[in-house]
Amino acid sequence: MYVLFKGTLTNFLFSLDDYKTRKSKLIQKYPQGSFIWGFNRSSKLLENQVRAFLYLNKSESHLKGGIVLEGEIIDIAELSEKYWPEGEWKYYVTLKIIYIPKSVLSTTDTTRWKIIGLDKLKEIGVKILPGIQKIDNELGRRIEKLLGEIDAN
Repeated sequence: MYVLFKGTLTNFLFSLDDYKTRKSKLIQKYPQGSFIWGFNRSSKLLENQVRAFLYLNKSESHLKGGIVLEGEIIDIAELSEKYWPEGEWKYYVTLKIIYIPKSVLSTTDTTRWKIIGLDKLKEIGVKILPGIQKIDNELGRRIEKLLGEIDAN
């Protein structure tokens, strides 16, 4: 089983910077290669070793929406203080990163990012719904395959 988280570009860039620089006390609790993401409602879908994708919503920038990473859940916990610049989040997951496209790692210029966009997701049958979303194994493997092809080209 896979899950799909959604979020904003601003919060993603904050977490991405912490993933790379390991500045926060929160990220320092976890091994190198960990990524922190927040959510507000507890979900029975979330447990360690579940694979997760992160979908960024359409933003004021060039970004039209798309999947920017895949990880494996290694921890789920309650947040004790504010972490992200946008919003208040009650819980967070720690993901062991499996894949982030090189273009996403190398620049904050979203016009240069190679990600799985909303059109491609719709084409393979992914509907973006509110909240944490379950993705079945077959669809999850298709998304993984598409992610793997990003830097292969």
